[in-house]
Amino acid sequence: MAGGESRIIVHGGQVVTAAATGPIDVVIADGVVVELAAPGVADRSGAELIDATGLVVLPGVVDAHTHFIQDDSDLFDPDPDEHEGFEAGGRGAAAGGVTTVVEMPQARPPTVDGATFERKRSLAEPDAVVDFALWGGVVQATTAEQIDEQIAAGAAGLKAFMCNSDPSFPGVDDDRLLAALTHLGPTGLMLGVHAESDTLLEAGLRRMEAEGRKEPLAHHDSRPPIVEVEAVSRAIVLAEDADAWVHIVHLSAGAAADAVARAKARGVRVTCETCPQYLALDHDDLARLGPFARCAPPIRSRADVEHVWERLADGTIDCITTDHCAFTYESRTRGADDIFAAPNGLPGIETFVPVVVSEARARGFRWDDIARWTATTPAALWQVAPRKGAIAIGADADLALLDPAKTWTVRGADLHHTHKWTPFEGREVQGRVVRTLVRGTTVFQDGATETVAAGFGRFVPAQRRALEAATV
Repeated sequence: MAGGESRIIVHGGQVVTAAATGPIDVVIADGVVVELAAPGVADRSGAELIDATGLVVLPGVVDAHTHFIQDDSDLFDPDPDEHEGFEAGGRGAAAGGVTTVVEMPQARPPTVDGATFERKRSLAEPDAVVDFALWGGVVQATTAEQIDEQIAAGAAGLKAFMCNSDPSFPGVDDDRLLAALTHLGPTGLMLGVHAESDTLLEAGLRRMEAEGRKEPLAHHDSRPPIVEVEAVSRAIVLAEDADAWVHIVHLSAGAAADAVARAKARGVRVTCETCPQYLALDHDDLARLGPFARCAPPIRSRADVEHVWERLADGTIDCITTDHCAFTYESRTRGADDIFAAPNGLPGIETFVPVVVSEARARGFRWDDIARWTATTPAALWQVAPRKGAIAIGADADLALLDPAKTWTVRGADLHHTHKWTPFEGREVQGRVVRTLVRGTTVFQDGATETVAAGFGRFVPAQRRALEAATV
């Protein structure tokens, strides 16, 4: 052992690697996986031993769609409704087995050029608990030069809206979307799009107002599946013309997934993600939870839920992310009598793994499926692999140790992120994260998130691999 080198051996668990799931000892030196050994074979002298008997050892989750909303405090007072920040958000991530997040460009000011990108990184670094990458952003005024600035700074992807549902991050028109795709085509980076038709969405909102509808299902009916399907189809057409890579964020509608499947079959560079809320909640939950289930796209019908699962199973949907947004409890109650008065967005980073594990295992999916959807594929798409996303020699030792037999009830009061509510309140789930390691350091163990100080998390720039390797 080299002088000063720290060694850890995680032993006794069922370890999920790309090659197999089984009893493997994971040997870690200075934060990196250096050996995957048969049980008892690795030299244990001088090593810290972590007993994972009875546990599943998953690669640390890469949540590629978070909204920690860390505003620039030199320019803005924190938004009282949605401010969370990287420390509180990171504590929730660690408690949920999430070891790397990719933060969206929405905040004040939004990340749309090199200067705001670098400022966002500088704001996040002193507070980060888990490792992080950053999305760049494209709005109507963003220039090609500003896109290049963000790429040079390490952006893991660029994000644009096709609608104007977020006033702080306005949507782009088709000409600007095509220009951004054309510019990004040779770079090997995705343009992620919030795919809802602005025209159809605005018409739907007017229709609900004219009908006097304010109940929870009015939110869904104001933006039915066609609002998403039309935008997804249009984004695909533009990406095909530009020979560029478009990524559909938070896909919720089965018919939209079908459009992606058809495009993939003819060779279009399109990928997509879905979220736990679209895999576990349906219209009964929207009616029951009201403003505490308002998100965009909306919670869909049970038929859509099952259709999305089918498209996840066949590989059309590439991965799962959370779209975590930590709005305050008080902000949601404004929608008690008018669903449209509540903000759009749900917290989900700490419940990500247990909800997905519960739903997936009940449907017969394997541990390697879960690892692929939540870690390996996101790491590749957002170009933080091979450092992140897999339990492999040479990778960062990012691990989520999960008790697969643990059945428990989700309670918002027990969660570690800022605002203590969840759309999964009272839901019984099976599988609980008991320990999380980032680069070999425990960031969460048995309910405790204060095992590392704020600032432990590191920025992970995109690796800028070859285009064909990036678009898995």
